Amino acid sequence: MNHKHKDQNQFIHDAAAEQDNQQQQSSKRRQKRHIDNDYDDTTSVETEVDLYAVLNIPRDADEEDIKNAYKKLVITYHPDKQTSEEMKIQSQENFSLITLARDILLDDKLRAIYNEFGLRGVTDSQSIVKKYDNVENLLDAMDRIEKEKSEEKILKDFKATGQQSISLAYMHSYRYFWFKSLSASQSFSLNSKYGAFEVNPHITRKNNDATLGISARYRVPVFQNKTFIYDFEYNENTIPINRVTFHSPLAANTQGTISMTTVKHYPVMFGGSIKRVFSPQVEGIASVVITRVQKSITLDITRTVEKRILNLNLQLGTVTGGQATISREIPIGKNTGFEFGFSAYTGFNRVENGLGSVFTTIGTRVNKVLDLSFTMKYTPTRYLYIIGIHHRFQTLEIPIPIYTDISLLNSLVFFTLPSVTLSLFKLLVINPIVKLKENKRIQERKEKFASACLEARRKAEIDIKLMKSTVDKKVLQEKAKNGLVIQEALYGKLNDKAVSGADNLEFPPYINVTVPLQYLVDDSKLMLHSNKKSDLLGFWDPRIGEEKQLKVTYFFQNKLHIVVVNDNDQLMIPLRSHLIQ
Repeated sequence: MNHKHKDQNQFIHDAAAEQDNQQQQSSKRRQKRHIDNDYDDTTSVETEVDLYAVLNIPRDADEEDIKNAYKKLVITYHPDKQTSEEMKIQSQENFSLITLARDILLDDKLRAIYNEFGLRGVTDSQSIVKKYDNVENLLDAMDRIEKEKSEEKILKDFKATGQQSISLAYMHSYRYFWFKSLSASQSFSLNSKYGAFEVNPHITRKNNDATLGISARYRVPVFQNKTFIYDFEYNENTIPINRVTFHSPLAANTQGTISMTTVKHYPVMFGGSIKRVFSPQVEGIASVVITRVQKSITLDITRTVEKRILNLNLQLGTVTGGQATISREIPIGKNTGFEFGFSAYTGFNRVENGLGSVFTTIGTRVNKVLDLSFTMKYTPTRYLYIIGIHHRFQTLEIPIPIYTDISLLNSLVFFTLPSVTLSLFKLLVINPIVKLKENKRIQERKEKFASACLEARRKAEIDIKLMKSTVDKKVLQEKAKNGLVIQEALYGKLNDKAVSGADNLEFPPYINVTVPLQYLVDDSKLMLHSNKKSDLLGFWDPRIGEEKQLKVTYFFQNKLHIVVVNDNDQLMIPLRSHLIQ
């Protein structure tokens, strides 16, 4: 059918419902996207020892976790365990560090000071004072810290966020660009001893008509770990809706909900869902909705492995038919993520079936509170651009649907033109400027931290010497049961090629950490928490201030596996996703 002969109004049938759905999907992607913390370019941050990394424990580790980690390391590093005087002297320094980490992290007050000011704040109280010019500045700083903690407590109990969307549309046939709709919503939530309250006022303006609505939710724990939830929805053009939901754990790693929706005290919809966590990487949700008009079932499965997210959503309805959506999200940089996906549909009572939509999204973090995103979406009736500005508390999205003939040429132009334009601008303008500044900064840091790197390298070599006998035993034990054997582990700037020269002999782009990783293997499992890996025993940082990665090649059940993670990422092995076919 030629879209040029359709009336303009026929092209504007996709109103607020589909737009809101797109906004919800975009919000979910932003919530799932994991982006590394901003880099703090200070000497103290770079040279500060991470005690959590020394013990290889998470930052929320409890007393038992700390004691267990300490006991494992003491077996290797206690001076009394060494066979020669030289080894006793070499192990004493690390044994003192391990003991210091245990003592500080087991003491609630010292741990709080360490978390706030670092190791210097614990070992030398004067370092806190020296950070400021005089006592008054110190007191002002402490006062600011107290205020920040008070604000954090308030923000923890009370949150206010918002989302605005301004939709602009373009019809190619008429060369017509117009304002389509405006929607704004706010969310206010309050946690109290009486339960959690949430209120969401919203307004939508379309075709010169404004619609006001409000929704509210009350959530309160009741007997035997069950939760009662009451929802109320009001829109000036519809009848108020009430919903009652009960949420309860059903078994280990399994939770369930049942709900009933009423209009004028008459039940109009029943629903239920079951959520199960199958593993640390995979979880699924199955839900059923029954109304007078339709019965539907939805299955949603999400798999997350090292910031890479795969989502499968299946929907089946007695009236609407079936729809399947697959999306994939991957990190492509320190502060940048990329997502793509497609959906397909089929009908029961009609021959309609085919591709529903194709979308791709790229998002980047500007700073700690601001993200930017750009989405391109194709449907059988239109193309859609969405520009997103996402602040910590407010979100602004600008959907721009483009109505034109759906053809291969238009599709190529739609997806290719903005992608090529942005890529060329980044390649020819942004990247050279960033690279020039980065190279200058790296050279300055090499000169500044040369002595610290050499000292860290010396300590790492001692660590490896102390670990060697234990590692040899572990390798034999793991090989005997076809367990986890680290073939090779490299840490540093993996994409840099090592070149000859004195500078690269002292400061290579990456180092071999096979022995330290094998030392951390316990019963054919290895877990590295989200800490600075250069402070793991046996590691050192050859390129302070630069982005680094850890590449691990290992055998498990006599099969080859490979994985690469960023410096502050969590690492869990073995995983089936690491298997090399």
